[in-house]
Parts: sequence; C-alpha cells; structure tokens
Amino acid sequence: MSDVIPPRPDRPLPVAGERPRSTWTWWEAVGVYLGCWLAASIVTLPIFVVVKPQRVADIVASAVIAIVNVAILVWWLSRRHPGWVATIGFPRQLWPEVRTGVGFGLLLYPGIAFGVGIAVELLFHAFTGRTVTTPQQVPSHLPPFGVVATIVYALVIAPIHEEFFFRGILFRSLRDRYGFAVGAIGSGVAFGLVHYVPAPLVDSLALMTIMVFTGVALAYLYERRGNVVASMIAHATFNTIGLIAIFLIR
Repeated sequence: MSDVIPPRPDRPLPVAGERPRSTWTWWEAVGVYLGCWLAASIVTLPIFVVVKPQRVADIVASAVIAIVNVAILVWWLSRRHPGWVATIGFPRQLWPEVRTGVGFGLLLYPGIAFGVGIAVELLFHAFTGRTVTTPQQVPSHLPPFGVVATIVYALVIAPIHEEFFFRGILFRSLRDRYGFAVGAIGSGVAFGLVHYVPAPLVDSLALMTIMVFTGVALAYLYERRGNVVASMIAHATFNTIGLIAIFLIR
C-alpha cells in the first residue's frame, strides 16, 4: 500500500470543479515580494548615476524594479509552487479578456476619479479642515525620453507587475483562505500602500485611500473573470486614461 501524505493546513485542498487553490501563504508572498524589492533596489543603484535628471531616473528605476520583481516571483513560484499557473489563471482565449478589461477600465476610471476620489477628498477635508489635493504620480516637465519611459512603465510594466502580485498572488492567497472580502480588502490596502507619493501627509493618505478602492475593484474583476489578464488590461486602460488626462491638463 502506498503511503498517504496528509494535507498541510497551509495548503488547502481544492474543491472538486474549482480552480486549484494557492499553495503559498500571504505572509510568504509578502516576504518574497519585499525581498524582491530590496534586491531590485540594489540592482538599480547605478541607474541614478547614469540617468539624468533624477525624476527620469526614478521612472527608469521603478520600471527595472518591477521587471526584476516579476522575474524573481516567477522563479520562486516555479521552484516552490509548481501549480501556480493554473492557480493564478491565464485565459485560453485572449480577446474576450482584452474586451472585458478595456470595458471595465473605461468604467473604472471615471468611477474612481469623479466618484471615489471626490468623496475621499471631501471626507479628508471634513476631518482636517484643509483643502486636500491628491498628488500626481507623474513628474512634471519631463524630457522626451522621460515621457516615453513613463508611457511604457504606466501602460505595460506596472499593470503586469502589480496585477501579477497584488491580484494573482496576494489576493489569491487571502481569498482562498479567508474569502473574497478579506482578499479584496487586504490586497487593496497593500496596493494602496505602494502608491505612496511624497507630498503633504493628508494628500498622500488621500491618494493611497483612493488606490485601495481601485485595488478592490480590480480584485472584483479578477474574481469574476478567473484570470489575471483581464485585470492587467483593465489596469492598463485605467492608466491610459489617467496619463491622457495628466498630459492634456499640462
């Protein structure tokens, strides 16, 4: 008789008919992500010597950090969690996810910008008594190379990197163990924290709060579609509208 290996409590068995559940814990995922960020930050130090001005170097460094993070995360999942592709979810047909992601992103941006954003600013104003202005995430007066780097980072690199980790890895782990609400809020809070921009404290907190709601909405799309590509496309669409608005205003 073959030996029966009992299931580990931190690796729940999938329910029949469901997508395989995550075999990684949220604290393992966060630990690996922070390690990735530290390693990538060290790798990017020469960028600040070579690339000028600093605001352009910041964008290039952010892009390199994101790429290195994804590479290390894929390596970690492949070595430690071989069923990760099926767990995170990648579609067999791309077009339905592109269509859905674009449509969701087109609805998400005005909902966040003119709904959640205004409500958060009014709420913070009521508590602090001062005018709240969310800081822009794109530096002003960029040279042509900086503009191109910003576009590539915002429309391609950031959506892939952030959706892969915050929805595909972190949300997935929390959702499989504690349910959708905990997964969406937990990953949304983490998503908001990484969108800190140096500014007056209240303004920075307002931006991060808005991004928490954005992260929750993207988690809902990921849950509905069952794959990370749809949320990547929605994220890219959201950023596209935001960049167009920023460049038009300037």
